[in-house]
Amino acid sequence: MAEDAEDEPPRIVGKFTDYNELIKALRLRAAELNLSGEQCDSLSGLPARYAQKLLGPQQIRRLGAISVGPFLGALAVRGVLVEDKAAVEKLLRQTTPRQSQYVRTGAVHSELSMRHMRKIAARGGRNSRKYLGKRLVKQLARKAAAARWQKSP
Repeated sequence: MAEDAEDEPPRIVGKFTDYNELIKALRLRAAELNLSGEQCDSLSGLPARYAQKLLGPQQIRRLGAISVGPFLGALAVRGVLVEDKAAVEKLLRQTTPRQSQYVRTGAVHSELSMRHMRKIAARGGRNSRKYLGKRLVKQLARKAAAARWQKSP
């Protein structure tokens, strides 16, 4: 029986090309499964009444990086990106290929010198002291001077 499920192509529950169509498809899926907002919330592990904020007519919240996975799981669906052949042909006619010599093939590594780190640390200290009172700045300066002149253990 599990083999039959693997041989069959997955049932398409909804199609969308923008965010509003995605929300409409998710609303229809929740209705198809006869799930209330509270049930969606408990299944997804999202806060109470979150499903209504996502799917309601007045969308107070939007699906984001944190909520999309659990919410799709609660509705027993998953996302699949499908190539639109007509759009690809149009895109290829309108663009030129990028030059391969400018393409980065791996991770970009950069090393920061100790001099640079000290420089930006000093800049951060000046910025933070800009918003402190004179008394507190003076206390911090005394503490820093004591640390600088303290003998190493």
